[in-house]
Amino acid sequence: MEEKPEHIRVVVEYARNLWPDFIPSDVARLGECEFYLISEMNSQLIVHHPYRTLNELQSRLDLVQDDVLMAWSIINDHYLTDLPLLFAPHVIAIAAIFLALTLKQTSGGQQAAGNVAAYLTDHKQAIRDGSSIVASNDKTPEKRIATFVKWLAEGEVDLQAVADSMQEIISLYDVWDRYSEKTCKDQISHVVKARGLDK
Repeated sequence: MEEKPEHIRVVVEYARNLWPDFIPSDVARLGECEFYLISEMNSQLIVHHPYRTLNELQSRLDLVQDDVLMAWSIINDHYLTDLPLLFAPHVIAIAAIFLALTLKQTSGGQQAAGNVAAYLTDHKQAIRDGSSIVASNDKTPEKRIATFVKWLAEGEVDLQAVADSMQEIISLYDVWDRYSEKTCKDQISHVVKARGLDK
């Protein structure tokens, strides 16, 4: 990636350190995979990232630094899935912002997620009328979520795509919670031995 390029030998060596039984030392194989990826992308090597959208929406949605950092971390994590190939970068950024605002492990974030429906119900007439319901200097979790929901309702973003990408990210975190490297290595070894691929 552009942010931190690594030489192909370093990538293969790192992979061999993690999985010495399964990764061959042939650097050419990884290079071949890169050519397949370039071919699938129709030789378009310009890839847009969700970070730009996140930075643009930070001031518009009155996000605090903690929200941006958490959304940035979620965007970093999404690269471990196939989401960059399935959804546009702005969709992933919006999903990351939503998750950052609602799934915080702080009591304020949980309370905000729990109270946002009641808050929006109380102010639904103001939202319909388009009047401002959020003061510019008020950055409580409830107000930030209300600002985000209002912005989302007024926009033309594909909400189904946002929901699907959020579900994929949540599923990734669920898999991480249940992941055991020992179990994974044992299962791979079992498959390799069962098919006679270890010879």
